[in-house]
Amino acid sequence: MVTVIGLGFVGLTTALGFAEYGHQVYGIEANAARLDTIRSGALPFAEPGLDEALRRHLNRKFIPTEDWDEAIADSDFVYYCVGTPYGEDGQADLTYLYSAIEQTVAAIHDDRFRVLVIKSTVPPSTTADRVIPFLEEKGIEIPKQLGVANNPEFLREGHCWEDFTHPDRIVLGVQDARSEQMLRALYSMETASICCVSLNTG
Repeated sequence: MVTVIGLGFVGLTTALGFAEYGHQVYGIEANAARLDTIRSGALPFAEPGLDEALRRHLNRKFIPTEDWDEAIADSDFVYYCVGTPYGEDGQADLTYLYSAIEQTVAAIHDDRFRVLVIKSTVPPSTTADRVIPFLEEKGIEIPKQLGVANNPEFLREGHCWEDFTHPDRIVLGVQDARSEQMLRALYSMETASICCVSLNTG
C-alpha cells in the first residue's frame, strides 16, 4: 500500500504508475479544485496515456482522498511529490515538504514501519541534512521507527507515462537495509535495473 502526497505532474504519474504495477494507492492533494478534477476522472493537465490510466484505476487501485489518517494507517510507503520551489539564493523551499511530513507523523497511530520517500526535486544532501534532523526533532528514531529514502524522478512532460512504466533505471537513495528491501519489493514488477546509492547521492 502506497500513499502519494501531491497529485501534480510527478505525483499523479507516480500514483497511477504504482497502481498499474498492482499496488493499492492513496493520493492526497491539498488543492481542492485539482482533487475534484481527478475524482471526476479528468486530468488537471494534458499527458498522453495518463488519462487512460486514471480511468482504469480510479476508485479501484487508485483512491484520491483527503483522509490522512486512513491513507497513512494503511500504507507501507509515503511518497512526497509536493512543490519545492527554488528561491533566488538557489535553496529549495521545503515549506510544503515539512508540512506534509508533519501531517504524516500526526496521522501515525501505531508502530508499523513505514518508508518515507522524497520524490520532490531537492538537492541531494537535503534528505540526510534537513529531512532526517527535522523528523528526529519530533522524537522519531530513524531508521528504527521510520525509514527515509530518495527516489528521484526522470519524467519528461509529454512522455511521463512512458517514462514511468518503461524507465531506463530506478535510482533509490537509502541508508538502511530494511528500507532498501521494501523499496526493491515495491518495484519488483519492474524489469529495469535498480541502482541503490547513498542518501546524498540519490
